[in-house]
Amino acid sequence: MKVNFNLIAHRGFSEIAPENTIPSFDLALDNGFISIEFDVQLTKDKMPVVIHDDDTFRTTGYKRIIKQAKYSEISEIQAKNNFNLKENVYDIPLLSDLLIRYKNKSDMHLELKSNEKELSKIVLGELIKNGYDYENSKLFKKGGITISSFNLNQLINMRRLNSKIRTAWLVDKLTHNNIKISNEEGINMICPKAEFSKEDMVSIARSKNLEIRNWGVKNKEDLVQAYNSGSSGTTVDWPETAKNIINDIEN
Repeated sequence: MKVNFNLIAHRGFSEIAPENTIPSFDLALDNGFISIEFDVQLTKDKMPVVIHDDDTFRTTGYKRIIKQAKYSEISEIQAKNNFNLKENVYDIPLLSDLLIRYKNKSDMHLELKSNEKELSKIVLGELIKNGYDYENSKLFKKGGITISSFNLNQLINMRRLNSKIRTAWLVDKLTHNNIKISNEEGINMICPKAEFSKEDMVSIARSKNLEIRNWGVKNKEDLVQAYNSGSSGTTVDWPETAKNIINDIEN
């Protein structure tokens, strides 16, 4: 069965703007990519911030370990500007900054990156506080909310808090075992690495009412592999180039 293939701007339009920053997400939406993916971690004072690594060094040049620093310390650091953009201040945003700015304008894929047990509860609390109808949100549509993680326990915790929120398990390979576990735990989606996405396993997962999308697309070959496997889409750092590749395949 052929499905629509959706491109998710990985940490925003991170090919041309600093990852996980407001300018990066703005550029994704401005260029027509409503699906955005970003990472959420907790600071020492339990503030959910949008950053991938467990410290700030790679993206800012200044090292602060996220879980050991208060938000007031994190907020003083700006992301590196290695891009030809006019703005020169790129704060590490709070989750609430994105929820407010992009409400009903984007399809959000929130990755629970750190392992604190309370992360799920805090993220859900932010969704509730900002009026998100996550129980009825549509995948790949404006207003969509999907909670993803490599940490299965985070997803189980989230589903215990609210069984109707869409959850996505990030894995290396799609296997019979993680299909079985996903069904048992009520996980809605499995996200294997693109290079390991195989049509036969995707078909089996779909027959078990699981959605499939990919991650880890490094080049055209990975993107074509993801597309041909029958998955619903993938995260990608270079969505405009990816869109052109998909258009060439389909036309």
